[in-house]
Amino acid sequence: MNTSPADTPAPAAAEALADDKGVKITLNPENFDDWPGLLGLLRHAFARTVGRVDPPSTVYCCTAADLAQRAASEHLMIAIEGNRLAGCLFLKEQENALFLGRFAIQSDYMGGGLARRMISCAATLARQRGKSHLVLETRTALVENQAKFRALGFEITGGRAHPGYHGITTFRMARRLDGDCQPHWSR
Repeated sequence: MNTSPADTPAPAAAEALADDKGVKITLNPENFDDWPGLLGLLRHAFARTVGRVDPPSTVYCCTAADLAQRAASEHLMIAIEGNRLAGCLFLKEQENALFLGRFAIQSDYMGGGLARRMISCAATLARQRGKSHLVLETRTALVENQAKFRALGFEITGGRAHPGYHGITTFRMARRLDGDCQPHWSR
């Protein structure tokens, strides 16, 4: 059974502990309205894929209003330092998994453990929702993404071709949640 954030309440404005840079991770932030800033973060993060992935990412044809609408039906996780967006991740509930989409980290926050913290928070939410896996998709051409996700415990479990393409364009990766350590949300 698929549930949306409206069907079952998530941790209200849950925050993970701040790291040494003061970056806080918030789930379903109340009163968030910087949709243009979020779109800018996504487009900046996905810019390195231009010319490398075919078909191009749909992040370039979505709007700020599309992101606000998506957040109404999925969970939105943001990482923020002061008023600056450092990262984002949309989480969609599936039958036995939490699907991670539109994952982006500002370039100057890469390599500092922020992605690992966000994945850890996603795993906590998935467990709270009774899910057994985290699932994501990454393009076949983005081998560096595949390596990063493998380092975070994901394995390739399949692939698919975009409509109109004959070969696999996207890998599906999954991470089982049993045995993971469980971080706690602060209040």
